[in-house]
Amino acid sequence: MKKLLLVPVLLLVLTACPYGYRYDTGHFEESVTNFGEVNSQYDDYNMTAPFVYYRYLLHFSSNRNSNGESFDIVGENMFIEWSKTEGTLEIGADPADDNFDYLYPMFDSVNTSFNELGPYALGYKQYPNEYEVLWTDLMMYASDSGGDFDINFIYSELKYSGDTTITEIFKPEQIAFLNSEANELYPAFYGSEFCMPDEWVADYTENIEKILYCSDKVGDFDIYEVPVTSDGNVIGLLKPDLPHEPVRSSVNSDSDDKCPFANGRLLVFTSDRPGGFGGFDLYYSLFKDGGWTDPKNFGEKINSSYDEYRPVTMRYHDFDNALLMFSSNRPGGKGGFDLYYTGIDTKIR
Repeated sequence: MKKLLLVPVLLLVLTACPYGYRYDTGHFEESVTNFGEVNSQYDDYNMTAPFVYYRYLLHFSSNRNSNGESFDIVGENMFIEWSKTEGTLEIGADPADDNFDYLYPMFDSVNTSFNELGPYALGYKQYPNEYEVLWTDLMMYASDSGGDFDINFIYSELKYSGDTTITEIFKPEQIAFLNSEANELYPAFYGSEFCMPDEWVADYTENIEKILYCSDKVGDFDIYEVPVTSDGNVIGLLKPDLPHEPVRSSVNSDSDDKCPFANGRLLVFTSDRPGGFGGFDLYYSLFKDGGWTDPKNFGEKINSSYDEYRPVTMRYHDFDNALLMFSSNRPGGKGGFDLYYTGIDTKIR
């Protein structure tokens, strides 16, 4: 275990009474930092996690299992702990923690000899009746097992009733209304009040308003938006009775615009449009007055002359800024694309 002043994604802020603690508020350092032990000598990118929380699986794509050939979706069981006494964060792997071992068969079900990219994970609970709790783990991703990339999903359900727990993992399915004869990748949900939660909440999925993704159906890659109506049943959104019509997002350019990810009114994505620092850069836009603001580059403190890819943002209520996670093939990593993180202002304008 090692102590860090900043660490990404899965963390626990101790919930004891804050009075008397020296460090009540955490801060993610704003220097770009390699994700360390999670990375390999191969390409590791496209990370996501459904929560900024104490223990959960970090999902990402990697070609480590095939020694640099096809990409799989893999998971790392990490723990992170913030000390309000010392003002430090600790990170470590916990192979002995088996709380989320039930998710590994999901990875086994989606991985093939082809490429699986861009996982998007979501966990939520519902109450079917006064005696049961239903916990759903959803993962959306893209696979080129059919030739071009199509967007699929898989989910598991844990039913708790008294002392009985029943786990069921469903087979992967296509999100048919998103896919075409071109390449579709990097699905994500958007809602003006839809934020990736920092605790186990029940009804935040009711705030989903759109599905975002990217496609090269008209030549270069563009970001598309599909309006949906949610009642909290996310699986129902992905299997509608009537198809939805995707529309091109206003943030697009004449270059490749990819990997959208939304957290509340903040949209982040990657683009190789002119005016960047080289290769693919990370951009952001805010939803204001019924539309997206003109995209802005995150700047040279985050972007490099190499490729920055698939940004994801997370917030935690005991921190005064947000966490931006992404992948890059910049020098200084372990090899190929590595996973990185940095702190960003929550009041981006």
